[in-house]
Amino acid sequence: MDTVVSESMPIPLTSSVIIERDRLLELIDEMRAAVPQDIQHAAEVLRSQEDLLAEARQGAERIRSEAEALYRQRLDQHELVQAARQQAEVIIGQSNQRAREAMDQAEREIAGRRRELDEYGLGLLRRIEANLTGQITAVRTGIESIMQDSGRGSGSGPAPRN
Repeated sequence: MDTVVSESMPIPLTSSVIIERDRLLELIDEMRAAVPQDIQHAAEVLRSQEDLLAEARQGAERIRSEAEALYRQRLDQHELVQAARQQAEVIIGQSNQRAREAMDQAEREIAGRRRELDEYGLGLLRRIEANLTGQITAVRTGIESIMQDSGRGSGSGPAPRN
């Protein structure tokens, strides 16, 4: 954007420049193209977070299944039935606790990453807005300057366009 402004034709006796319409539109198109790439990157990060959460759930399910299998195996052993029940309950309790901890950790990470992505997206949109506002201001200043200059000479000039 700086290059477009620095390469634009200056308006004499002002700090304004005339920006070629085609070049300005081209720059706007480039900015529009950049935003979807950033959104795509954000979506990839969210997918990664969802994969992490799914992995944590699978691990918790695997731990639970292992605990249940162990529980059934011990139950089949006649003389160790009571000990097997107690151990299975401990394992199930531990696996449930680990699963809860893994889920809590994954949810905290997802929430943090979503906040980061929201902040990143907001910052990006604010920078784009500021750039566009600056360009619009420069264009309006150029139009007003030309209108004033042409208004002094003949009293008539092209009507302002919005």
